[in-house]
Amino acid sequence: MNGEWIINLAAFAVSLPLLTFLILVAVLSAVTGNVKRGMLYAADAAVILFALSIYFKLLVLSDTAVYGGIFLFLLLVMFAVLIYMIRSSSSVPLSKAFKKCWRFSFLILLPLSTILAVFGAVRGILEYI
Repeated sequence: MNGEWIINLAAFAVSLPLLTFLILVAVLSAVTGNVKRGMLYAADAAVILFALSIYFKLLVLSDTAVYGGIFLFLLLVMFAVLIYMIRSSSSVPLSKAFKKCWRFSFLILLPLSTILAVFGAVRGILEYI
């Protein structure tokens, strides 16, 4: 019973990643005292939430596990951004490149998760009409 709240919190975070992201932005902005830094830290943490959210949404919508596809997609995005960064400048620090790739994957996963949520809601409504 003691660890049950952790499971409930994780289920909430994965079920509603956009709301969790907004809560993280508020909390981390208050902790750091800087809204921009709080938003960047929240985006970094939210990538994992959005990836898990997309996995579970696709699992429910298609009844097949596609985690390998999501992982491959994230790797391809990271490599594409890395190649772009290398071509645009001569030397790119690996930590900076990884950080930009990670945050770019957030920009891709956020709308994808939202689209899947809307699609799932519409599909659920249409099934009961």
